Amino acid sequence: MSEPPSYLFCLIFADGDLSAPTSVGMLALKLGAVLLLVAANGFFVAAEFAFVGVRRSRIETLAAAGKASAVRLIRLLDNLNAYLSASQLGITLASLALGWIGEPVIARMLERPFSGLSDTVRHGLAFGIAFSIITSLHIVLGEQAPKLLGLARAERVALAVSLPMELFYKVFQWPIRALDWASARTVRLVGLQATSEHASSYTEAELRQLVDISRDSGHLRAEERRLIHQVFEFSDTLVREAMVPRTAIAAISSDCSLENITKAFEQHRYSRLPVYRESIDNVIGFVHSKDVMPYLLHPETFRLEDVMQAPLFVVDTARLEHVLRQMQKGKTHFGFVVDEHGGLEGIITLEDLLEEIVGEISDEHDEEVNEQINSVGERQFLLDGGLAVRDLNRRLKLSVPESEAYTTIAGFLMTAAGHVLKPGEVVNHNGLVFRVERVERRRVLRVFLELSGEIEGPEPATTGAGARATG
Repeated sequence: MSEPPSYLFCLIFADGDLSAPTSVGMLALKLGAVLLLVAANGFFVAAEFAFVGVRRSRIETLAAAGKASAVRLIRLLDNLNAYLSASQLGITLASLALGWIGEPVIARMLERPFSGLSDTVRHGLAFGIAFSIITSLHIVLGEQAPKLLGLARAERVALAVSLPMELFYKVFQWPIRALDWASARTVRLVGLQATSEHASSYTEAELRQLVDISRDSGHLRAEERRLIHQVFEFSDTLVREAMVPRTAIAAISSDCSLENITKAFEQHRYSRLPVYRESIDNVIGFVHSKDVMPYLLHPETFRLEDVMQAPLFVVDTARLEHVLRQMQKGKTHFGFVVDEHGGLEGIITLEDLLEEIVGEISDEHDEEVNEQINSVGERQFLLDGGLAVRDLNRRLKLSVPESEAYTTIAGFLMTAAGHVLKPGEVVNHNGLVFRVERVERRRVLRVFLELSGEIEGPEPATTGAGARATG
């Protein structure tokens, strides 16, 4: 016949002689209660950490697919503070009960091996060992292991505990609400406002670190990691760092004939050409080759004004994300970069903006542009002085410093040397050896570059690259 509940309660909390048969049963019951309380403590700890660590977006996806436990978990997450309080209440009750029951019963078990000692010493040793055992069980099995499980398997644990936690909350709803109310009033004393929002916000540096961690753990591919980092850098990059410099621009005058315009397109092999009046600083628009082609059959009807498109001007200190918005708003792929005085510094295209994120985009014009970097030997290259520093770094995987003071290799070398360079002069920088090969009117036109053994450099297949002009 089963024992009544009141009798079982007495067995758990009553003292007795361990030598008696009834006491042996009581001891087993108390040991079972200890393990049950440790498990209960672990349950509430795992639930608490799982609720905080679970990704709501993932649970919403499961709920939309009709998973009942996910729908229930969404209800819990909508009232997260209350269920965190429920977890804390469960942890507190389990911990108090564990200390109340566990330490005395373990101490009673340990007193017999020390029966030859005095009562004071026997009780002291038994209590100390019992306290250590219960504390170890509580920390390892009741706290640390469930916490690690809740963090590592947050989704699975949160879904599994959602039903029992909902039932526990309904049973202890009023005490939990009272505790929430008292907690909210307490934090107000120190100037804080209790909120049910637990969504985390991250800085750019923290997001970058999360991306790196995801890559190291295998959740992201190397290319995906690179693209995400490039998006962050895109918003911080200035136009002058990505533009095609003024010296590399091919343009036509506003008084050019159709024949001269056609020859210019054929010579430079660009799809768009800027149009200027009197000087390149007075840009009045640009013309697209596709708009010129229909007039080849009827040249007498051609007027440059009819095919010329209005220019988009951007300042050289603007950020690329702002320029992209301007291009989207103006429905154009082409912009003119001007300085504070209105002088033309270069051009920027939609392709230049995209290359800042996805890397070099090869098109029909890149073969000509690639001549700016020529491989002339193992780890040796011949560079065009007008090559943009950023393009050299991208193609050869280098880290030549970029600066607002210059954009090209010639500008970098002039800045590094501190004077006008002459043919034969050598500039060393962090394992890179630059030798000036050709200078014309104080302008560096050709540079020889040799990479030392400590520089990683490009893949063996890399033969050349360069900055695009007006493509």
